[in-house]
Amino acid sequence: MKQPGGKRDRIRTEALRLFSERGVDAVSVRDIATACDMKAPNLYAHFASKEDLVHALFHEGYAEYGALLAAANDGDAPFRVRLDRMVREICRLHDDDTDRFRFLVMTQHGYLASVPRDARNPVEVICRAVATAMDAGEIPARDPDLMGLVLIGILVQPATGRLYGRLDGGLSQRVDELTAMCWRVLS
Repeated sequence: MKQPGGKRDRIRTEALRLFSERGVDAVSVRDIATACDMKAPNLYAHFASKEDLVHALFHEGYAEYGALLAAANDGDAPFRVRLDRMVREICRLHDDDTDRFRFLVMTQHGYLASVPRDARNPVEVICRAVATAMDAGEIPARDPDLMGLVLIGILVQPATGRLYGRLDGGLSQRVDELTAMCWRVLS
């Protein structure tokens, strides 16, 4: 049984921090090992390669975000309420889990093609929520994938701008404005 807070978790935490700060290509296995107070060869007992570590961090982080969005979308509330909960969750994740959020934004183009289109995929959660709202007549019927991706753009672009110093403060202080923008686009 894996012990929480063990070496593998420490490797994940430090690697995520380093990848977020410097970018994946600028971080070596030796850098990660040094941050974990271990020798580089010992890291291979936990991950076969840096690429395996990056792959695991991306897929696990992306799936966890998908599960959190699915939970925010869950229930019988009107779509506008569920949309508000999802936007709030995305903003919270951006503000409270900055290293992972930044890492996912920075590495997404190398991994999104290999992410299954299932209930743990954040893009699928949003697109399916939009499709369901269209089917229920809560928003006008259009291409649900296009509209879902537009919503993601409304949220991810400010997050990206924030991560690169274009916007000050967190996204949570803008959650009402972001939710209103999403609703205007959909309705």
